[in-house]
Amino acid sequence: MSSSYQTIPFFLKNKQGNIFSIYYTPDKNFLPTQFILHIPAFAEEMNKSRHMVAMQAQELAKQGVAVLVFDLYGTGDSEGCFSDSSWSIWKQNITTACQWLMEQGAQSITLWGLRSGALLALDYAQDATHEIKKILLWQPVLNGETFILQFLRLRIAAKMMDQNAGQEKTSELKLKLQKGQPIVVAGYTLSPDLANPIMALRANKIELQNTNEIFIFEIVKNFDTSISIANHQFSSDVKNKNTTIKIHPVVGNTFWSTQEITHAPKLLRATLITCQEPTNH
Repeated sequence: MSSSYQTIPFFLKNKQGNIFSIYYTPDKNFLPTQFILHIPAFAEEMNKSRHMVAMQAQELAKQGVAVLVFDLYGTGDSEGCFSDSSWSIWKQNITTACQWLMEQGAQSITLWGLRSGALLALDYAQDATHEIKKILLWQPVLNGETFILQFLRLRIAAKMMDQNAGQEKTSELKLKLQKGQPIVVAGYTLSPDLANPIMALRANKIELQNTNEIFIFEIVKNFDTSISIANHQFSSDVKNKNTTIKIHPVVGNTFWSTQEITHAPKLLRATLITCQEPTNH
C-alpha cells in the first residue's frame, strides 16, 4: 500500500468533445487495488464540491485506490457548452471514462456519484455491460423531476427580486422544457435534452442487476437526526430486488450548497472505510 500518490491531469478523448480529467493513482511502484470513477454534481453544486471531491480522491489514492475525476461534457474545463449538454451525452462520457479505466487495468469499476451524479451513476449502471463492484452515492438525488423543479426555482427567485420582470411558475417553465424550449437558470442554459430525461427518472425504478453493492452517504445535522424518507424508501425498494444496500448517516456540512466552501471530514473517513471493505458477492 502506498502513502504517496500521483495526480495526473489530462483530456480524455470523447466523440462530442474532449473531457477534462484528473487521475489520482498510487505511486507508480504500486498497482491500484481498485478503480473508482467519480460522477459530478450539477451546475454550481459541482463547483462548490470540487474541494471535497479532490480531498476524497487524494485519500483514496494514498490507500492504493485509483480514482478518475472528470468534468462532464459542457461543464467545468471540458469542451462544449452547457447548453449543448444532454443526458445521453453524459452517459456516453461515463462509458468513455470506464473504457479508459479498463485500459489502465480495471476489471471492475466502482461508481461514485454526488447529488444528481448519483442518479446519473444509477441510470448508467442499469445498461452497463461491465461489472460494477460498488456504487457510492453522496447525498443522492433520487427523484429527477423534484430536482429539476428545485433548480427552476432559482429562476423564479431571481425574477421575484426584479420588480420589472414578469413573474413565472415552475409548472410553466417545466411545460416549456417539455415542448422543447431551453430555459436559462442562474446563468445556465438548460436544454430539454438534458432536463426532460432527468425529470423522467426515479431511482427506485432503475434496474441494478449489474451492481453488487450500493452505499448511500447522507449528511445529517447530528446523530439524533433520522435519515430522509426518500433514502429510506429507496433502500427498501432496492432490498426487495435482492441488491445489497447500506445507508451511512454522517454528521457534516452540506458542502454542495453552502455559500462558503465547507468540508465534511467524517464523510471522507466513512467513504474511505467503505472502499476498504471487501465486496459481497
